[in-house]
Amino acid sequence: MKKKIKIISFIFLILMIMTGCSTTLVEVNNINDLEDRNVGIYTGSEYDTILNKKVPSAKASYYNSYSDQISALKAGKIDGFLTDEPLAKEILKENDGLKILDEKLTEDSYAFAISPDKEDLQKEINIQLAKMIENGKLLEFENKWMGDDEEQKQLEKYEYDASKGTIRFATVSGSAPFAYMKNNEIVGYDIDVILYICKELGYKLEIIEMSFDGIIPALISGKVDMAGCSIIVTEERKKSVLFSDANYTGGIVVIARGN
Repeated sequence: MKKKIKIISFIFLILMIMTGCSTTLVEVNNINDLEDRNVGIYTGSEYDTILNKKVPSAKASYYNSYSDQISALKAGKIDGFLTDEPLAKEILKENDGLKILDEKLTEDSYAFAISPDKEDLQKEINIQLAKMIENGKLLEFENKWMGDDEEQKQLEKYEYDASKGTIRFATVSGSAPFAYMKNNEIVGYDIDVILYICKELGYKLEIIEMSFDGIIPALISGKVDMAGCSIIVTEERKKSVLFSDANYTGGIVVIARGN
């Protein structure tokens, strides 16, 4: 009986040691610290390709939302996750104890994705984006939604003749500051920009919320006409859908636990 108790006590001690080791939080201060570590990837994004190029030994863990990745990071299930720099800054505003690593993984262009059979729409959008750059309207929207004044972060309201039809616009509401929920309404930089463009062109805008990994298939099938939610222009995506000219320039960064 004493022998069994000793064995049980020994096993319990080993389990305690193993549990303690498993909850040890690794300190990540640069990209190289992610070697052989679990790193969060947003499902449907191309962050895993970027991660593999920068840190081949890192292990991708897939999540369907940033809130799930934040929880996993704080719990030690992952040691960092990739996201767009503007989204990262928004995440840090709402979450203490996190940080953005100094090194950017990429320098990227963000744009509206457009159904492959909507070349005329692509041309119309590009003409309006060029005008918005020239008249300063695009910068105005950028300063509003990327800034710190929350009271300014309201969608412009327009009254106009929407006689040219409807643009079915897909987005993901968890992509602040590009698209997110505020007061039971989807708002954000991409939403404000496309609303302005629709006003200028005479289109009604129908916003359709969906998961990020469903956007490209929906564009290909023609279920939606356009999409916007911090979508990065890549050569792989350009094989499947059209893109507008860039409406924002940024890059991919890593969020890790703070010191």
